[in-house]
Amino acid sequence: MARYGGIGGIGGIGGIGGIGGIGGIGGIGGIGGIGGSGLGGFLGAGAVGAYDQALTVGLQTTAEGIEHVTSEGPAPVPTQLPENSTANLARSADWVRGSLYLTDFVKDIGSAVVGDQVSLSFEGQNLVSINRPSASLLSEQAKFVRDYADLRADRAAEITSQLGFPTEYFAMILALHPAHNRYTLELITVTQLMCAHLAMMAKYALAIRRPDQVDTRILPMIATPGHGSFPSAHATEAYGVATVMLGLMDAWQSFADSTDRRALVKQLANRIAVNRTVAGVHYPMDTWAGASLGQAIGGAILGRCSATQDAKSITYTPQNTDFFGHDFEALIAGETVPTDYGVQIGSGVQSTPSDLFGWLWHKALQEAHTAQNGAIA
Repeated sequence: MARYGGIGGIGGIGGIGGIGGIGGIGGIGGIGGIGGSGLGGFLGAGAVGAYDQALTVGLQTTAEGIEHVTSEGPAPVPTQLPENSTANLARSADWVRGSLYLTDFVKDIGSAVVGDQVSLSFEGQNLVSINRPSASLLSEQAKFVRDYADLRADRAAEITSQLGFPTEYFAMILALHPAHNRYTLELITVTQLMCAHLAMMAKYALAIRRPDQVDTRILPMIATPGHGSFPSAHATEAYGVATVMLGLMDAWQSFADSTDRRALVKQLANRIAVNRTVAGVHYPMDTWAGASLGQAIGGAILGRCSATQDAKSITYTPQNTDFFGHDFEALIAGETVPTDYGVQIGSGVQSTPSDLFGWLWHKALQEAHTAQNGAIA
């Protein structure tokens, strides 16, 4: 009688490996790619996939056939791993680290809704306050969405390939590859995950209808997501990643053409965000709110990594304007712009350095494009 009889069914448990549709941070090995919900960038990453039935049976019959050559008696006494230590992180599957990062960051997030404003705090400090747009503003903003539809044919490939986390687009600019930049890609995924999480908190509180629910003439080119429009999670994620990657580039100091790459990273965040308006699923004001939220989250993550303490609180009051990335960047830099976009930059937000984020940051720092690391400077 087979000692392990019936275990074959366990092969299905490996299905857990497929929970986020990612495969690995080697889905970072797909580079980062794809968790359709925008929340699954780590789920299943690094897990062992399901064994097929033949392999499961083969393993158990082999175990029965060779076990007799081993010694009898008790098992050896093992050396214990260090408790509660970052020394164990490299031994963990990617999705396990993702869960730890999320817990470490989100435990310090607070939220409050007062009237038509939602405020998200970080370590007790105001991070972002976003005011709810009026119903009439939704109607006015719908015209921008209709006008952007002219770009759909040109941007269709971008829009459809950016439905999940568009990590590959940042990888293109920063010359990232899973073989060289595993932890840089993990840092990108971490940032996207935090941004998506906080964006959903704000969306839930503000509860704004999508453009196609306001104006039937918009006719989106992709499926309208099943959650609120404001703020844009794609804008939050894009600007959050841009903020963190700009900080990492500063720390790397390994690109001779760093000025051009920095400009491209900023422009990419703008384009990813605006593509959602082109697609017909976001108003320009969603992008203003998302960019503000992403910028603040990215700054808080850099602080948690012990990189910089440049995060600033931001308040956004929606206006009937289009989104302009260069004006947003000017506002973040403390410059004056000719139009009132409703963005107010507040005081600095301090982050307590974290062992978990510090470990990841250190790993990413070691992946700089230097001759020592085998890459082209």
